[in-house]
Amino acid sequence: MIRLIGMLVALAVIAGGLYGAVFTLKTKLFLAVMGIGALILFIIAFFTGPDWEDRRWYSKIARVLGIILTCAVLSAVIGAALFMINPLGNDEGTPIADVKESINIWGAAIPGNELVSKLDYMEIDGEPPVPVARLRFEKAVTGTEYKDVLNIIDTYTYTHGIQGEYDSYLYNDEPFVIPYIAEKSEDAVLIIPGGGYAIRSNEGKNNEGQIIAKALNEKGISAFVLWYRANPYPSPIAEMDLQRAVRWVKANAETYGYKADHVSLLGFGAGGNLAAEYVNKIMGNTILPEGFTGDSIDSVSDKVSGAAMIYPFMNYYQNVPLLFTHYNSDEVRSVTARTQMLEDTDLTKQFNSAEIRQFVSYGTKDTLVPPQSAQDYIAAAKAAEGDITEHSVNKGHYYGIEDYFDDYMAWLKPAKTEEKPAEDNEG
Repeated sequence: MIRLIGMLVALAVIAGGLYGAVFTLKTKLFLAVMGIGALILFIIAFFTGPDWEDRRWYSKIARVLGIILTCAVLSAVIGAALFMINPLGNDEGTPIADVKESINIWGAAIPGNELVSKLDYMEIDGEPPVPVARLRFEKAVTGTEYKDVLNIIDTYTYTHGIQGEYDSYLYNDEPFVIPYIAEKSEDAVLIIPGGGYAIRSNEGKNNEGQIIAKALNEKGISAFVLWYRANPYPSPIAEMDLQRAVRWVKANAETYGYKADHVSLLGFGAGGNLAAEYVNKIMGNTILPEGFTGDSIDSVSDKVSGAAMIYPFMNYYQNVPLLFTHYNSDEVRSVTARTQMLEDTDLTKQFNSAEIRQFVSYGTKDTLVPPQSAQDYIAAAKAAEGDITEHSVNKGHYYGIEDYFDDYMAWLKPAKTEEKPAEDNEG
């Protein structure tokens, strides 16, 4: 009976550790819990009970199964621990597609930069493999409850961005655009990749960068993919990069052959949030730091002709911990400041862009960025008699270009209805 109780306790500890490792953020702790459970099971299986010859048949089966399970759990724990510790670190990431063609949008003077180490300010929790860091990040930033997950966010930024060599160790990154020019194009689209403000999602991939840019080129439309500064740079750094990129693209319209008043935005995820924030709160306002000396580009109009957002979030109420990726961490940790921040960043209550054509696409099964905020934003736009097109996909987050591109193109370049000639009423 004692051995049976001990075995059940060991199995319960192992099950609890497995559940905790999968469904909580304390992976290392629960790997240790599983290891303890495996050791208890090991002791019971090997060192308790009668000798093998004196055991009944079912006791022999239980011992063999206990030994097999012990070895399996211990192997899994040791393997997972080595994977989490990641003794060899993370390699340089796959280069951003066509990054050799990139153009610095700011020049030598970049507001918000200084030669200071980011590592002095980031809360980095080891060097887990990038896939593990990403899974922990996505788990951490979901939900309506406040959680202090800055260490998980910073760890993801560090392992993917800094170790991957997409970001500098210092606060001296140089935002850029990658041009994809279509001949005789009248229009230009500024593409803003997502990444939850922790990274840029076209780093090592091309579905929110090169793929959409080339698809636009095939339709005779020029495109520019933006790389903007994200975590650990706080707002309004990303906003300044977007505003500068808009002005840069418009200032170079004659060079590339499109019309300056035909520049629109296309943002994904956090890039969609940035685009929506831009047309509602940033466009037309001066957000450059006091004392910064701009150049001729900073005097160019920052107005865009339209904005499209793909699986965006329009507030942080469904992703409260995500505030840490984009705003000052001390303010996020303050209950009073955080409450006000949630109100101030709710674009569904601050719709101020009725004159800007907009396209919002969301996934009805999106659990990372629940669709409610996009739906509320669309409702707010319609209430303000804004020109907005709603598009939904019966999928989760990260759906592909095949799910939205045709409808997006129909919105971007609506077919012109030919006017019928007036009927001859004589006779």
